Amino acid sequence: MAGLLNGKQYLCRVALRPLVVTFLAFFCFGPSTTTAADPKADAVKNFPKYSVFSKGVEKYFGRKRGFRDGDIISQSEVREVFRKLKSMGWVVTDQKEILAQVLPDNDYMVRQLRTKKGRVFMADLSKTPAAYDRLERFLRLPLSKREFRGLLNGPDGYKMFSYMVTSRGGKALGQQLSNIKQGRNFNKPTGHIYTVDQLVKRLSESHANYVAGLKTAAAKK
Repeated sequence: MAGLLNGKQYLCRVALRPLVVTFLAFFCFGPSTTTAADPKADAVKNFPKYSVFSKGVEKYFGRKRGFRDGDIISQSEVREVFRKLKSMGWVVTDQKEILAQVLPDNDYMVRQLRTKKGRVFMADLSKTPAAYDRLERFLRLPLSKREFRGLLNGPDGYKMFSYMVTSRGGKALGQQLSNIKQGRNFNKPTGHIYTVDQLVKRLSESHANYVAGLKTAAAKK
């Protein structure tokens, strides 16, 4: 009889042991707070800061042979930038809009500035970034291309466009040119992206919008 009781007591202890362990765990550590992973929240948290991507853009152009800060950029280069950013984890969603702001490789202004004489001209012109806007608008004027070739051959041809940007007289000249049909809004920015710095700034806006979209998606449960 005693052996039978001891057997029952043993079975009771075996059966109660998991309950005791569970009770002690609850008492010591409290209820479990583990929650399922949220992929959308993780996407926001883990998406790289813009500085990571901007360094990638600058590194791409820095490795281009003969490229200098302030040099004009073109669409084929920006397409390469998009591929670079994709490899870094960011697919730029407004690529078409950005490309529309960049001059194509076969644009007259791009081709001329990439000639031997054009590169000398551009090195000085780029010291006044807004001068690119004036040059592009100038090249829309009648007979302007012939005049531009003469400026390329001269030692200080770039000064004409710097003058248009920085001086009161130059702005007055631009206002007069605005009266010509092809010169409309001569003193206003074209909205085009000419340099790496301008591209980096434009991409920062795209990055901010992309991150905002991730946060909006994460907020929708």
